[in-house]
Amino acid sequence: MSYPPPYNGPYPPQYLQQISQHQRSPQQPPQSNPQTPYPNLSPNAQYQPQNAKHFAYPQAVPPGYQFPYAQSPSLQQPQQQPQPATARSPVSGQPQFHQFGPPLHYMNAVGGNVAGPNNHMHFTHNPAQMSPTLPQYRTASGSYTPNAAPYHSPPSGHGSPRQFMTATPLPSGPTSQQMMAAPPQTVPISPKVPYPPGNFVPTTSVPSTASVQKMPSNISTPTLSAKQQPVQKPVEDRGPAADVDYQVLLLALADEYLNTAHRRGSLLALSKNEVELEEYYNLVATGLGCLEAVQETFRSEPRTEALVRLRYARILVEETDNIEEAEVALSKGIELCERNKLVDLKYTMQQLLARMLFKSSPKASIKMVDGILQDVETYGHVPWEYAFRLLRVSLALSSNSHQEFVAAVHHLHRLANLANRHGDKPVSVIAAIIEAMAHLQHSTGADAVEQAQRAIAVARRFQLDASVAEIPQLGCMIQFLDVSCSVLDYKLQQSLEKLQVLREMMDRQDSSSRWREDGSFRIPLNSKSAASIANNGDVLLVENGIPCLTMSWLPQRDLYALCFFLSSITLSAKNSHDGRKAEKCLQEGLRMIRGAFTEPEDISESLVAASRRVEWRKVLHANILLQRVFLLCARSDWDAASHALKELRPVAEKLGDALPETVRCLIQYATGVVAQGTGDLAGALAAYESPLLALSPSTNKTMRINPRRDTAILAALNTVHILREPTHPSHSRMNGILAMVEPFCVNSPNPYIQSAYWLVRATAQNDSTIQTKQYLHQALQSAQAINNNQITCITLNFMSWKYFRGVIGEQSEKSARAARHMAIKANDRLWVSVSDAMLAETLERQGKADDARNVREEANMVMTGLPPALKKRA
Repeated sequence: MSYPPPYNGPYPPQYLQQISQHQRSPQQPPQSNPQTPYPNLSPNAQYQPQNAKHFAYPQAVPPGYQFPYAQSPSLQQPQQQPQPATARSPVSGQPQFHQFGPPLHYMNAVGGNVAGPNNHMHFTHNPAQMSPTLPQYRTASGSYTPNAAPYHSPPSGHGSPRQFMTATPLPSGPTSQQMMAAPPQTVPISPKVPYPPGNFVPTTSVPSTASVQKMPSNISTPTLSAKQQPVQKPVEDRGPAADVDYQVLLLALADEYLNTAHRRGSLLALSKNEVELEEYYNLVATGLGCLEAVQETFRSEPRTEALVRLRYARILVEETDNIEEAEVALSKGIELCERNKLVDLKYTMQQLLARMLFKSSPKASIKMVDGILQDVETYGHVPWEYAFRLLRVSLALSSNSHQEFVAAVHHLHRLANLANRHGDKPVSVIAAIIEAMAHLQHSTGADAVEQAQRAIAVARRFQLDASVAEIPQLGCMIQFLDVSCSVLDYKLQQSLEKLQVLREMMDRQDSSSRWREDGSFRIPLNSKSAASIANNGDVLLVENGIPCLTMSWLPQRDLYALCFFLSSITLSAKNSHDGRKAEKCLQEGLRMIRGAFTEPEDISESLVAASRRVEWRKVLHANILLQRVFLLCARSDWDAASHALKELRPVAEKLGDALPETVRCLIQYATGVVAQGTGDLAGALAAYESPLLALSPSTNKTMRINPRRDTAILAALNTVHILREPTHPSHSRMNGILAMVEPFCVNSPNPYIQSAYWLVRATAQNDSTIQTKQYLHQALQSAQAINNNQITCITLNFMSWKYFRGVIGEQSEKSARAARHMAIKANDRLWVSVSDAMLAETLERQGKADDARNVREEANMVMTGLPPALKKRA
């Protein structure tokens, strides 16, 4: 008879002593300080003698397991191979083999054949007792569910992540040659098979340090007859294979699988090859399986266990949609860190948990971060207060609420004051830079640019400090924001001067070693404020003995492409008469951004992170193409503008919802401009009256920066230009549109909007001469203040036609020549032909036939390059 231990308790002390004494062989005296493995903490754990040798593939013991019969001392037989144990199946009640075979991920995905050198062996198990220990990061149909769904149609037909774990089989131990072959069973592995009643560990569990217990030979058992004696096979001793540390092996395999997958992330984000994507997800699933096996099977040192749980949760959050599983893993990890005083790891997990929670419940995430901030501030963990305040600002700015914007600015001020008290000047600069960006992007006040400039001035106070000057990213950020403020403040000359400083700064920092391929950079912290940081390599780390705070930004190539785009916007006002420098900058930016699509960086990052980077580049690519359309429209190159618009459309369609709403509005407006410029007035009206360009009466009229509102105003003004013709069928709608748009234009802080409105008002209304002159004067004054050659050209041509048409005299000729000069300066072929025709008519009235003939010939030459619809109207 057998003597199994009780299921819910250990052996009696007397019995443990008998086992310990019996299993010591005469050749191996008991050691004084044996290396005991980590115990198995499952409910049916067996006693593990200190000097027992582990099997290569140990097996957990379910309820009902009967140990093999121990040999009677009277038989005096040689040492024999352990026999496969049998147990009654909880389903059928028939005996079932429980072999000491390889773990589940050593099996092939089809059935029970061993995918290893011992291919004569078979794996048998009871389906009713099998339940995977991996989290269900699969759909109910058994398919993998990554959160990069827009980029990959997940593979289907796989039941459990362990079925992917065939790429690197574990080595077989010495007992693999001792197993008896059993009839093969092909059992489908289901992603969800509930445990049968009772507390036990499934027989399909992954390797564990708990080995099956050998029964001592001094316990009497019934004597077997010769026919009942099992057939013995010689034992082949493989020596060191039995000493494999499976915990270290599984962790190494997890690193290998995940790193191999992430090395392909940048290429897969561009190619989206289905076969390679399936391989990527297989590798990630296998790595997750290894990490979970370590968590579920081994008891590690607390810091190691916390690091494993952190990486496991991070992969779940980033690569899958299993938010609940990730939340459970992080909660357990935080509790573990609390028990063992692992402060840095606890805060890192809380950061990840807050970011994950923000996706489903922003308010709960923000409330959680506020509570953590109180604890961090109470305990005086200054570096982590930096990190959590920056996280709090990031979460607040992700919301469109004005209340959260105010809270973000408040936290930035507290962050700057804390950094100043502890001498961390780079952190103060970061706080000022983020505040300037927040004012430019989220402020609803008319003083947004002024507030941003104040924040930039605060950041520049520390630019000569050594700790700030050695970080090139900080200087580039400050200069980028400074140029943007000047452009939004409509100070052309000032923005050109700041742009030159930015270019020189970028050239100086080109070879700096601080530029990383992934765009991250590190901010050194004062050693006194960060004395207790543990080097975990995440949010806070130690580099060359200096504690650092990790920040993410743009890689150098993306930064250069963005610099060329900003240069084009700054130079666009002079593009028509300075050699088209703005278009040349766009061409260089396009070359760099397209080079990033064809030759991506060799960065080891996840597919999701690489996809976000590619998506950002595609949005920048769409903006560059859109800017080129407007530059071509400004100089009346309608054929090139139509071609550029056709090139832009597929790029915007591929981005889909990832394309910002403001860019979609500008694309719609550009469609109307190109249609109107080529004479398709019906198509232009359809584009301008699109719901995307609808102007809501509740829109803020005084907000300094609102691209969507300003684009809608321009669409309405262009609609008035089309409807002003008395013969137009919808001419009666013109006054209503002007009345609707008037409060937005009069109160607008944008001088471009104001000058366009006064010009439209002067040309569309039959007001008194004095009122019309006032409108024209205001339009001309506003256009000259912002160096807008197009509005200045149109205003002068209208004044010449309105007040000097048919008038003979020197003043009429001067007015016509001034209008022609501005049309040539604006490089607008339509208005050049119009001004030439008016000047030729004026010269003919004054008897200057030869001059008039020359001017008219030039007008005809220019008119040949106009679209056919415009030639008919001319």
